Amino acid sequence: MSTIAQSISGVSVTVKLAMKMEDSLQAFAVRAACFIGEQDVPYSEEFDGHDFGATHIIAYAGDEPVGAVRVRWFKSFAMPERLAVIQRFRGNGIGQLLIDRCRKLAEQRGSNMLYTQSLPKDVAYWEKHGWRRLDAEETGTGAKKVVAMVAPVDPSTPLPEADEAPESVTLRREPQFDSTGLPMGSGNR
Repeated sequence: MSTIAQSISGVSVTVKLAMKMEDSLQAFAVRAACFIGEQDVPYSEEFDGHDFGATHIIAYAGDEPVGAVRVRWFKSFAMPERLAVIQRFRGNGIGQLLIDRCRKLAEQRGSNMLYTQSLPKDVAYWEKHGWRRLDAEETGTGAKKVVAMVAPVDPSTPLPEADEAPESVTLRREPQFDSTGLPMGSGNR
């Protein structure tokens, strides 16, 4: 666990990787409170089958889990997603602490770029922290619209222009999984 030189009302803030099932469950509880509880995201959409192939980072105020982010790994980039901070702890820099830990972890693993898909209403938050749009336009429809955002792992290194970005960075819907764990419609039963 890494203690951050920050506190909330005198309580130290710490950030750690989920290493045990209990840690993962705490990350899932934070996400459920934020996305399912606050934003009415359906359970099947929030917990989409990618959780056990990802890394989870959790923020604590004292012993209480107050923030979480899931990181998935690709050939040339890391993808922080599902960034969540319990409502009463927002405005204390916890989201940025989680993203900073993502950067350090991505650097240790050899990634040079971070990529995320932001809701249009959250773009200003990401841009305030040095991220930029990969594409000028939103993709998706209705409540499913997202904006592709990128940031360098090393902030002193400029990002490639959008047309030079890795081909593996694409905006596409992730597959939905059936009860057997196969992508729906795959026909491989």
